[in-house]
Amino acid sequence: MAKFEEPEGIGNEVATPAEGQGQDGGGVPVQPRAEMVVVLAQQGLARNEIARRTGISTATVSRIAKANGITFDRARMERPLKARIHDLKVAQAGIAEGLQEDVAVARMLLRTARTHRDYAFASKAISDLTQAVQRMTPEVTQEDALEETKDFLLGLREDMQAARQAFETEHGIPLGSPEATRLHRKALGLDGNNEQP
Repeated sequence: MAKFEEPEGIGNEVATPAEGQGQDGGGVPVQPRAEMVVVLAQQGLARNEIARRTGISTATVSRIAKANGITFDRARMERPLKARIHDLKVAQAGIAEGLQEDVAVARMLLRTARTHRDYAFASKAISDLTQAVQRMTPEVTQEDALEETKDFLLGLREDMQAARQAFETEHGIPLGSPEATRLHRKALGLDGNNEQP
């Protein structure tokens, strides 16, 4: 990708907002290149990735980001990076599934082969495709499994906290109170004569 000409100074990329404009008093982009850097940085891309995608030097990316109050915090960049890696693994798994379908087609060709040449061709195709499927199937490491479990549990905790808050807001009583238990039992139809203390 061809590099854009780097500006002499940051002045032609970022301008200070006029009085009453801008929320944090920082500069606002006035050039498309600066806008591009700001948008990509807000999406969570790292400085080097922005420079690679836009053809702008990392130094200029840093100056534009700084002028707009954007920092490249490693912890903030980690989540979007994990999401992109996850997306790549999903795409890789999709390719592996498509290759498995091709293996099934090659097996059918092997079964219906009428000549030695067709049989050899189908056998070779099955071998090559099977190897490709093995290479393209993403490995699930123990670390990946633990990370998925952790994400699931964190999401579950957030959902439970939201449900608790919604219940307490709606009914005005704590979820663990005896009143809440009676409400739950009544909603489940368990408040009959056989109710146990």
